[in-house]
Amino acid sequence: MSRRQHSRGRVLAACAAGALAVTAIGACSSDGDDVPSPSSKRLNIEKFRQTVRPIGERGPRCPLPFDVAAATARIHLDGAVTPGDPAAVDVGEGWSDDEAAARDLYSNLTPVQRANGVTATCSYRVGAAELDVATFASRRGHPLVMGLPVIARDADAASPVLGAFADKMATIAPQQVVPVGNGHVAAVRLNVNGPGEAALYVSSETLTPAQIADLAGEFAHQLD
Repeated sequence: MSRRQHSRGRVLAACAAGALAVTAIGACSSDGDDVPSPSSKRLNIEKFRQTVRPIGERGPRCPLPFDVAAATARIHLDGAVTPGDPAAVDVGEGWSDDEAAARDLYSNLTPVQRANGVTATCSYRVGAAELDVATFASRRGHPLVMGLPVIARDADAASPVLGAFADKMATIAPQQVVPVGNGHVAAVRLNVNGPGEAALYVSSETLTPAQIADLAGEFAHQLD
């Protein structure tokens, strides 16, 4: 992947929680009353966290069972599928039960800790094309809050566009694809097993916006 995309996991882990992220956490908090689904493929946030934890910051394999070859075949995207950069993850060590600290702009919590979250970014090549599939899960607030700084950068989205995107992602039903900005990012809210929320997005500098949106939908269905 490019240097810009390669830094995604580290940016998410290191970026300070800005005013936009704090506002979105407060506005998109979950009531935690989700009824577990019988689907064994759907994410359970605690199990996702336990799967990601042994990887460290980077690992050779994606912790989620995405079938990239099947997804690309379904959208008629040609090219051999090969791994990209090692998976970048953040398990949010130090999850906080302190709601006030999670909303305090000056607390020392990272965005992932604020959300009691887990992130995993997996990179692939499809022929000459490159793409990232980033999955976010949170027990507090909407999960994509943790990814807003990177989404803003990759989608070249100004604050008003990003704010409208965050609002839409917080209210739409699962499995609906939402492009943002220049179309180089498309996100989907996921169904989950148990409490919390999850979402994923696909980002690519080399695929078309239509291909990115189609792939986001395919990967979301693989986790449903």
